Amino acid sequence: MKDLKEALDSIKILSNANRFAIMSLLFDAKKDLCVNEIAEAIGISQSLASHQLAYLEARGVVEGHRMGQMICYIPSATPLSKKVARVIQSLK
Repeated sequence: MKDLKEALDSIKILSNANRFAIMSLLFDAKKDLCVNEIAEAIGISQSLASHQLAYLEARGVVEGHRMGQMICYIPSATPLSKKVARVIQSLK
């Protein structure tokens, strides 16, 4: 049942185009990225990027940390995050 839940969670996470783009960007990045960098790279507002990143962080697929006044993100090392990465790689 756990595998089914993680599969469904992966689908929910990637079913939104902005979340898919954010996760793709973070997995391809060689460093952590701040909200403004993410927003600019995928062409959305910082507010929308923050909202989607909060969604992703609540589900444990990204980790945010503060750098001064900015919050920057990296993919987490959770099993769900790894499954999301595999799905994204298979679609590229």
